[in-house]
Amino acid sequence: MQALTTGRSGNGFPTLPLGRWLLIGSLAVLAACGNKDAAKPAASTTTAPAAGASAEVVPTAANVAPATVPQLLASAKQAYGEDRLVAPDGDNAVEYYLAVKAKEENNIQAAQALVDLFPLGVGLAEKEIAARNIEEATRIIGLLDESSPGSYTVSKLKSRLASAQVQIQREDERRLASEQAAQQARTAAAAEVVAATPAPAAPKPAAPAPKPEPRPVEPEPAAVVTAAPTGPSKDAVIVRQVQPVYPAMALRRRLSGWVELRFTVGTDGRVSEVTVLRSDPARMFDREATRAVQQWLFEPALRNGVKVPTTLSRRIEFKQDN
Repeated sequence: MQALTTGRSGNGFPTLPLGRWLLIGSLAVLAACGNKDAAKPAASTTTAPAAGASAEVVPTAANVAPATVPQLLASAKQAYGEDRLVAPDGDNAVEYYLAVKAKEENNIQAAQALVDLFPLGVGLAEKEIAARNIEEATRIIGLLDESSPGSYTVSKLKSRLASAQVQIQREDERRLASEQAAQQARTAAAAEVVAATPAPAAPKPAAPAPKPEPRPVEPEPAAVVTAAPTGPSKDAVIVRQVQPVYPAMALRRRLSGWVELRFTVGTDGRVSEVTVLRSDPARMFDREATRAVQQWLFEPALRNGVKVPTTLSRRIEFKQDN
């Protein structure tokens, strides 16, 4: 074959043989492809971590329900501090302490807290009954019943709740009867207007139907009177009175006040079912007054020589010395 030689073109640029031009073109194409392939892995390495980071979900305390005893105790303490004693449903101090008792039946901290919260819960239940919030009162009484099974105070609350339900039902029935009577009167008046015709005289009223003769009343059997038991009767007398501890916050603020309590003295002379009736300032001295009264001891009341439980009320004063 004839060799290809290099020469100069008319404009001064060198002229290369055709084989070299083909070789240079092939190398340029391969270089372009290589750069394009090298760019692809770089792009993928920069985007992969971002996608992974966006898919990760970091749990927060708000969506992790407390399950352990320390978590439940912490939630109960927070609920108490925020005045969520028995409400809202599922997020209150009493339910958290009951959950602790369900996990650790002999947990002293939860047991003492439920004793302290009991009289406060009783007062809240009574307020709901007075406001005729039957559903909420029923829920709170259920919590108190679970906190103190067989409690005499809870039994009285249930009786008051049942009485309120009966009263509401009777009022609803009277209101319904009144509405029905009013509707019947309106219907009768409308019918009279439609059926009225110009008549010279009003129709005579129908003769009243004869009254049925009363049935003879049979005499009731005489009641058998039994002699009532005799014996001394007296009210409960206190024999040990424990003074309440002055709350540290009230001391710092130089606050004075009082708490009015209602409680039951049993046949053994011990105090139970302590309920806060009123206090001033509200809730400042309630806990310490309740704890003090729970430690009092009485000679039980007597009725005809028999020991009987009795309900008493006392006002506990908190005053600072000048």
